[in-house]
Amino acid sequence: MSATISATGQMTLDLPVRTARQSADFLVTDSNADAVAWLDQWPNWPAPALCLYGPPGSGKSHLLHLWCERAKGRRITPEQLDTATVPDLAAGGAVALDGADSAAMAAPLLHLYNLLAEQGGHLLLAARTPPKQWQVPLADLRSRLLAAPAVGIHPPDDQLLAAVMAKMFADRQVRVGDDVLSYLMARIERSFAAAEDAVARLDQASLSGQRPITVPLARAAIADDQAGLD
Repeated sequence: MSATISATGQMTLDLPVRTARQSADFLVTDSNADAVAWLDQWPNWPAPALCLYGPPGSGKSHLLHLWCERAKGRRITPEQLDTATVPDLAAGGAVALDGADSAAMAAPLLHLYNLLAEQGGHLLLAARTPPKQWQVPLADLRSRLLAAPAVGIHPPDDQLLAAVMAKMFADRQVRVGDDVLSYLMARIERSFAAAEDAVARLDQASLSGQRPITVPLARAAIADDQAGLD
């Protein structure tokens, strides 16, 4: 993976791209490569379940969405999981659960795991921490979760964050130089949410002032945002 500068001065990032049906391109770098490799192994996982863990904004939800498209699975939250919904969920053969470290749903989660395992289905779990750190009140569920592979996702690295922001700008029909991307990367939180917010604020500032997106405009927009928090 490398970065090059085009004749127009635009930074071009040489990154592998994963495209899911009817979804945006997904960029793979060192920060998420292990997780993507595990998802690529589906349905040949060594256990019925797989856990993805990482901080907010690291891309867990995006990966769950892509896996559900591939596996024709259901993506749910803890609020959607209870004893009554388990049979219907398991019947689909593939379920992705975001926020899987919620202890309140331990009993239905154990039931869902068992049904999927009996039917040859699979369960993809996402949380901020690995299963060994979860507060699991049921011993049977805890043993199953600890036996499942768990793979970490790191916050976006510079390469991934720059590529994501460049794509976000492009989606808005806006082109920015690598100097703007470098300036933003040095000053925003390492998350996709922060990148999206920065792109939206800069685009709005550019439209409002009828100005191109430059480092001075980015500096002003960030200063205005920080001033609003004081």
